[in-house]
Amino acid sequence: MAVLVYNRGAEWTRELYQALHDRVLPDPGNPPAGLLVHTASPDERGGWMVVDVWESEADYRRFVEDRIMPAARELGAPPFDTHVSEIFYHLIP
Repeated sequence: MAVLVYNRGAEWTRELYQALHDRVLPDPGNPPAGLLVHTASPDERGGWMVVDVWESEADYRRFVEDRIMPAARELGAPPFDTHVSEIFYHLIP
């Protein structure tokens, strides 16, 4: 079941997101297994947000454990909040 993943980092910046992105997705043409959609933008409340669609929560969790968290620790990145929900309906025109 596909999932929507919303990550928000109140202390994150565009520069920090970009540094992490460059480490974990050096070739955007070769996305990680299970990633269907990836978006990132400033959060209107401050900080940074990333909204993704993954084929499964297991695919997302594996990517976080194997690639995101090690790179975030290297960068000394602050924590971020994550919310995952199953997608009931989606349309890709």
